[in-house]
Amino acid sequence: MKRWRGLKSLVQDVVEHGTTAVEGVHRRTAAVPFALLRKIRPLDAPVRRIQALHDLTLSVSYGMVRLVNRVVGKTVDVALDVVEQRSGEARIRDVPPPAPLPSSTR
Repeated sequence: MKRWRGLKSLVQDVVEHGTTAVEGVHRRTAAVPFALLRKIRPLDAPVRRIQALHDLTLSVSYGMVRLVNRVVGKTVDVALDVVEQRSGEARIRDVPPPAPLPSSTR
């Protein structure tokens, strides 16, 4: 069970840090054309608003991926707890009852 929990944590960390890294690359890449368009004076204000909307959408989208990742992680924790508890109960049921004590003779 320890290995499953470790694997779950590893996958969860990869998704968490991976989405954060990809979000940063996405934001920096998108900033280049926005910066070029903002140099055209009449487009500066509208492009500024569009970039703000883009960045907000980006934050919400990647934030949702991270939120779902955490929810799935908690769900897997609960599922592993149930499996662990049931396997423990099965082991208890599989243990034979103790042998009766010999009666003492006087």
